[in-house]
Amino acid sequence: MPVDLIVTCAVGFEDLFRGDLLQEHGIRSRSIEPGEILLQDVEDLGFLTSAVALDRVALPWDPDAPSDVIADVVRRLAGDAGIEQPVRFRVQAAPDVREELIARFSDGAGWVNAPSDWQVNLDVERGVAQLGPLAWAARFGTLRRLPAATPVSVVAGLLRLAKCAPHDLLLDPCAGVATVPIVDAIERPDGRCIVLDRDVEAVDLARRNLAERGLDRRIEVSAGDAARLDLADRSVDRVVTDLPFGKRIGSNSNNIELYPRVLREIERVLTLSGRCVLLTDDKRVFKDALARTRGLKIVREQVVRYHGVNPSAYVVTRSRAPGRRAR
Repeated sequence: MPVDLIVTCAVGFEDLFRGDLLQEHGIRSRSIEPGEILLQDVEDLGFLTSAVALDRVALPWDPDAPSDVIADVVRRLAGDAGIEQPVRFRVQAAPDVREELIARFSDGAGWVNAPSDWQVNLDVERGVAQLGPLAWAARFGTLRRLPAATPVSVVAGLLRLAKCAPHDLLLDPCAGVATVPIVDAIERPDGRCIVLDRDVEAVDLARRNLAERGLDRRIEVSAGDAARLDLADRSVDRVVTDLPFGKRIGSNSNNIELYPRVLREIERVLTLSGRCVLLTDDKRVFKDALARTRGLKIVREQVVRYHGVNPSAYVVTRSRAPGRRAR
């Protein structure tokens, strides 16, 4: 029996992902809130094994309905969703409402109240029953993170805009903890990727993240400068990166010098048909720097939202074929 699901994704990429779900899986949907999509009449949960753009997965839930209504749906999905019996749950609500719902589901559905080890989270305010085993981290594994690390759902959107072919060489010159190559590897198991970062701590975490997934031999990670790439001219097919920007590093003054240097290097290493997706909130600095970089142009700007900022993902391609370099 088909079910409706409520899924979350990065704010700004809703329409892009809705189109993919319809085209690739025949799933119809509609946006209900920023970053929240209602999937209608889903027959099979198998699509979630590759849905790197979707973060949390929930069932629509009416808190006033009898407990057996949502319990029956959870029971039907238990095998595919990895939910064990008896169902462990928690209630997200004001104390008086929480106690009443705990009693209702414990007595009426036989569920076990387990706030620190839940499989189903009953969120009264949002009217959803969140399915813990279907969350991104449960499906694809947790990552070692830094405070400024780009959310995986945002990275999934950047990669979607990049349109990487199966054997393209992907570069992330400001890689942080290697979120870009890890998300990319889920969709491109045979893809090639080079990542680097100036921050030694980030490089260490990136190596550990890659090693824990068996990707350390396939994906090259090193400490390096995005403005001085040790790569041959015209050798990179795709560039996807989250550039440093002011609200995270305290000031954008450094970027006035950094961005032109990084963009010149990207232009140098990018293939003739190459494509870049560059994320930043220092929009004026970025656009000024790109305007002064011969051979590159912006073909799309997509505003996203996370962690209290509204950066733009700029899709950049070549504006013309590069000329022969002087020797």
